[in-house]
Amino acid sequence: MTSIVKLEALSGAKDDGPLCYLLQVDDVYLLLDCGWDENFDLLYIEAVKKRVPYISAVLLSYADTSHAGALPHLVAKCGLTCPIYATGPTCKMGVMYAYDWLQSHKAVEDFTNFTFDDVDAAFDRVQQLKYNQTVSLKGDSGLQVVPLPAGHIIGGAIWRISKAGDDEIVYAVDYNHKKERHLNGCVFDAIQRPHLLITDSFNAMYKQPGRKQRDEKLVTRMQRTLQSGGDCLVVIDTAGRVLEIAHLLDQLWSNKDAALSSFNLVMLSHVASSVVRFAKSQVEWMSDKVMRSFEQGRFNPFQFEHVQLCHSHAEVTRVRSPKVVLCSDLSMECGFSRELFLEWCSDTKNTIILTGRSGERTLGSKLIRMAERMERGAHMSKQLTLEIKRRIRLEGAELEDHRARRLHEHQEEARKKMEANRRRGGAGAKADASDSDSDDDDVIASAVAAVTGVQKGVEAAAAAAAAAGGGAAAPIPSTPRHSSTSGGIPPTTPMMEAKTFPTHESTSSTAVLSSYDIIQKWEHTQKASFFKQNKKSFPMFGYQEERVKWDDYGEVIRPEDYMMDAIVLPTMNTPGQLVNGLASMGVDQRPVDMKMKMDPDGPAAAAPAAAAADAMPVEEEWPTKCLKYITKLEVLCRVEFIDFEGRSDGESIKKILSQIKPKQLMIVHGDKTSTMHLAEYAQASGAVAGKIFTPKLGEIVDATVESRIFQVALSDALLSALSFQKVKDAELVWLDARLLKRAADEATVKEEEEEEGGEGEDEEMEVDDADAIAPPSHKRMRSKRQADRFLLDALPSAGIPPHQAVFVNEPKLSDMRQVLQAAGHAAEFSAGVLYISGIASIRRNDAGRFHVEGCASQQYFEIRDLIYKQFAIV
Repeated sequence: MTSIVKLEALSGAKDDGPLCYLLQVDDVYLLLDCGWDENFDLLYIEAVKKRVPYISAVLLSYADTSHAGALPHLVAKCGLTCPIYATGPTCKMGVMYAYDWLQSHKAVEDFTNFTFDDVDAAFDRVQQLKYNQTVSLKGDSGLQVVPLPAGHIIGGAIWRISKAGDDEIVYAVDYNHKKERHLNGCVFDAIQRPHLLITDSFNAMYKQPGRKQRDEKLVTRMQRTLQSGGDCLVVIDTAGRVLEIAHLLDQLWSNKDAALSSFNLVMLSHVASSVVRFAKSQVEWMSDKVMRSFEQGRFNPFQFEHVQLCHSHAEVTRVRSPKVVLCSDLSMECGFSRELFLEWCSDTKNTIILTGRSGERTLGSKLIRMAERMERGAHMSKQLTLEIKRRIRLEGAELEDHRARRLHEHQEEARKKMEANRRRGGAGAKADASDSDSDDDDVIASAVAAVTGVQKGVEAAAAAAAAAGGGAAAPIPSTPRHSSTSGGIPPTTPMMEAKTFPTHESTSSTAVLSSYDIIQKWEHTQKASFFKQNKKSFPMFGYQEERVKWDDYGEVIRPEDYMMDAIVLPTMNTPGQLVNGLASMGVDQRPVDMKMKMDPDGPAAAAPAAAAADAMPVEEEWPTKCLKYITKLEVLCRVEFIDFEGRSDGESIKKILSQIKPKQLMIVHGDKTSTMHLAEYAQASGAVAGKIFTPKLGEIVDATVESRIFQVALSDALLSALSFQKVKDAELVWLDARLLKRAADEATVKEEEEEEGGEGEDEEMEVDDADAIAPPSHKRMRSKRQADRFLLDALPSAGIPPHQAVFVNEPKLSDMRQVLQAAGHAAEFSAGVLYISGIASIRRNDAGRFHVEGCASQQYFEIRDLIYKQFAIV
């Protein structure tokens, strides 16, 4: 392969962490997967973020968090805007994985790495492909990517990256060559001797049990647990391997000989219904057996008869025991699997079955080690020290403080809004006095309506409570009216005085809150006049006519007029206690009949409700807080590990490697022992003809075969003076130039100093053995920047040395004969020599070059010009 090929392991090198690799092919940078795990390593994210401007495309192999978990964060907060390629099921199930993962963390802690909107925005950018569909990357790179079936989980892909007329690069990790109930295995028939194979060593030293033995073990453990009256927890992923186990158990429950139909079978996750719905619609991505059964009898294997779908812990609790529960997540660091384990581990009748391995230092990995030691009969402690995270509701003083703080923020926001309205009204008065008056009146009317509405709402609640309790309602404190001729500001009511926070005083009338029913603005506007006026003004109930405002595009639209905010009605825990927020406003707490219903369309209900919504913040959900503490617990239940990962084992990986015979091999994603074991096998067996790379974290590995390939830039003056000659699909030119080294701009120098910590200029690294050189920590790939620094500039005309013309092409004599005959010349072969009109002859010499002889004449030069046109002369 004549291209520059380099790879940098950003994550998942010589460990079992999430997978993420940056592959460079000439000037194209491909991000191979972008996984994340429960550690949420932000250093790894920062390393990817620095390379985001260079990334040309992202290739996703699988939908799980180990391969696509960081995609929402990269798109939302790191500026990743390049094309993202994945299969259709990978895109849909990737959303399910992210939803369940996010919801599991939000249930116990304040999770800020990404949101549900970030998940939607990220996967909306994914370009969905079908298997064996060829896609050319944007630009003139000539690179093409093709997804091939990989097994393991639905939509999994092996990526084949190729360049026109060149060798291939294959990225194949976590594949499964075995056929399963709902998936076909991967096939490597279309891959033969690629230039570079990037594969993993996760199972290089692992031997899987047979499928029949594995299924029998699962059924036996379940039957023993259920018949003893215990519950069985099967820990599985969200939307991948869970389909295989759910399909198996649904068939098992349908078998009368198994005698399991009397027990309950539950699938538990936040997105269980959506996962099953998507699985029903993706039959064409499944095994041949599933497709045949669907085509012939319209039988969908995921139309479950015995599997109950649950989405919360409360729903599972309501299901009668004994029961089998399939729930996520494999790491057991969050989600329902951790909750049920903490609840069930203290009962000796229960069983925990883990179906897949997770990262080190997770609860899942600890339980797997415990299960393996218990199976070997080794003595070990069953006590675990765990960090427990909980989210609980606020109560008592904490709840009051929280609501008081929210009320203060709401009041401050309302004050700022009123001040802004006043300022806009004042600015409009300078241009149009009538608009100013209208704005001020709007603000005053809204303020008075809010206060009056809240007071009426409280009076209505107290009256309803008194009617329900059979007693008289306690009067709401109010302020007696003052003389209308006093001209002073009436004092505020006790309701407005209680639990108020200091705010900025304003001399504007918009800050005045009055308890008067009649707006007495007319008194302040009365002026003594010498002439008698027939028109009299009388006090009137406040009514403000809404004036429509226009701009260049028509009537001004206020978005808040079209927004629907849910109003939380007061709830009552005990008689005489309101748990809403009225207490934080200083309102007396009174019994309220919560069964009281008001007509939502009636005017009596609309005014207090609207006023209450404006006067106090709306609580969409109950305020909570997060707790975190360390506890010790003893695992008394049975713990089993039954492999349902769906990956090829070590023996199969070695056979596939010997079948493919790649020219170069790069081993990633696996612990150090497994990585070195697979590398030693490939070296000893001769399965790999070239180099074998085992990159470390942050190391840049150069897999370029041609050692004399450099990247340079051409100056504008030199490029404009070149005259290219086209030969087939290529264009050639002879170039005489001088090589210059441009000084880097200040921004680039400053960036390098920050990244390298003041170290000297590093040269590009050529790696023969990846373990021989210690890698830098998260070093940026510099080849693109170096290409911009080296420049080819034009030589002066006097300094260009002469050179002999080079004829580029290898036409056949038979083709030359057809060209000459088409031009009207007689051309015939004789003893391997082509004679043309008795004037010239063409033959090949010992070196294979064309030799033209003839008598100098006008016709000879015409024949020679025709011959020259068949070559590119540079």
